Amino acid sequence: MLKIFKNRTSRLRFIARIRLKLKMMLSLDVSPRVLAKSSALGALIGISPYVGTQTYIALFVSSYFNLPVYPLMIGVYITNPVTIPFIFAFTTKVGLILLGMDSTFTFDWNNVTLSSFFEAGKTLFIPFIVGTHFVGIICAVLTYFIIYFIAARYKVYKGSDESGKAKYGIK
Repeated sequence: MLKIFKNRTSRLRFIARIRLKLKMMLSLDVSPRVLAKSSALGALIGISPYVGTQTYIALFVSSYFNLPVYPLMIGVYITNPVTIPFIFAFTTKVGLILLGMDSTFTFDWNNVTLSSFFEAGKTLFIPFIVGTHFVGIICAVLTYFIIYFIAARYKVYKGSDESGKAKYGIK
């Protein structure tokens, strides 16, 4: 089991950290729809296969669509060195299933050559791309509805400020 879930105190700290991040996200002065949209796009970018450029993509999306950066970054950092092997293995398997390809993949570890790595990469590249985008879209849709439900429940419209911009707060 993971180290963070070793005892009751560490579990409570983990839950407290998640609640703090959620509260920070909910305290942003944006509508629940914008918050949900930003979180969903972050999840989509986070599951995408563009490792190494995900942060830059999120910053571009944030500035182009005028979305808050914080929810985008939370979604982007779903993929981190601990979770990336599991997420990418799962999405590759989903891509193999979607494309109807043989999901049993074998690699001869006794005769490892550079060309054998490229052959394995060619075999799994298209299913990987298809699977990450498919799973990313599903995660984005689920994230949108979950965050919208939470934000709509806990955020309250407080009218407009003197510039006419809507103001929101936590109940």
